[in-house]
Amino acid sequence: MEYLVIADFKVNDGMADDMANVFKEALVDTRAFEGCNAIDVYYEEKTNTFTLIEDWATLENYETYLQWRIDTGIADILNPLLVGGWDGVVSSVKRLGIPKGI
Repeated sequence: MEYLVIADFKVNDGMADDMANVFKEALVDTRAFEGCNAIDVYYEEKTNTFTLIEDWATLENYETYLQWRIDTGIADILNPLLVGGWDGVVSSVKRLGIPKGI
């Protein structure tokens, strides 16, 4: 684990299966992106929220990836599925940085 990022995707009612299908397709490219060490996906049924815990080699790798997602139109895909759309995801992102082992 080098640089940890957490992002929440709060899904509109009835859209969880659609969101899961988007993840199944999109995360193939994400996991292959330079600097992506791992991504785990969790789903909390009570809140209808997917949480991604992402492990990146560097913050720069993550920022490059995020810009690529923006440039390739991820907002257009996610806006109909999510409460708050793409902006809701971006506002939820936590860049936790490098673990200190304290």
